[in-house]
Amino acid sequence: METMQNHPYKPFIPKDAKVLLLGSAPPYRFCTGNANDLKNKDMDYYYGSNSNLLWEILFTAFEPDKIDSISYLRSLEEDRKIKTAYQVDFLQSFLARNQLGMADILLKFSRKGTSAEDYKLTVLEYQDILGILYNNSSLTKILCTSKNRVHYWLMDYLKQQKHYDLIEIRDNGNSLILKNNPHREIKIGILPSPSARSVMRYANKTEFLQQVSQIYKQAITNDE
Repeated sequence: METMQNHPYKPFIPKDAKVLLLGSAPPYRFCTGNANDLKNKDMDYYYGSNSNLLWEILFTAFEPDKIDSISYLRSLEEDRKIKTAYQVDFLQSFLARNQLGMADILLKFSRKGTSAEDYKLTVLEYQDILGILYNNSSLTKILCTSKNRVHYWLMDYLKQQKHYDLIEIRDNGNSLILKNNPHREIKIGILPSPSARSVMRYANKTEFLQQVSQIYKQAITNDE
């Protein structure tokens, strides 16, 4: 059975953000419109699944002294609405401090079953990535949190914009030029997936976080 779903969160682009972290779409239970479908330790926000390690990776990379805050946020026993407000404020403050924006490439999509796997998703409408870039001139880089789907979907979206002569894609898809500002180049890169499945490629979770957080930090801070 296929279910049509809408993305539950708006893009978050703080002032002076330099990097846009781009994912696919949240798992099924985050997109039902019913917070009661969430698991106890889920956070009702981007990469909020208790099994997703994106926030642990980012805090390990940029604010390692606050890494324990993630497990604390997930363990809050407050009412879901109160808990979510606190969690989102905390996470958005982190993003703002580190000049990171966050969005997903899919705005509307159909999903086979309730799987969180990207290959179960079919695009119905893309997020307005070009609009995000136009409205946030400080952004210089898009980093996809998955190669197989997120980067593929981003390239598909960009090719549609290229067809309308809005952009120029360069360097085999590693950068783009906005036609309204030919001197502005947006770099495009791919990060390791933060899914729990990725940990299996490493000896343990600690090694995964140490190595992958360094990859994230280098990709985010490298200006070349």
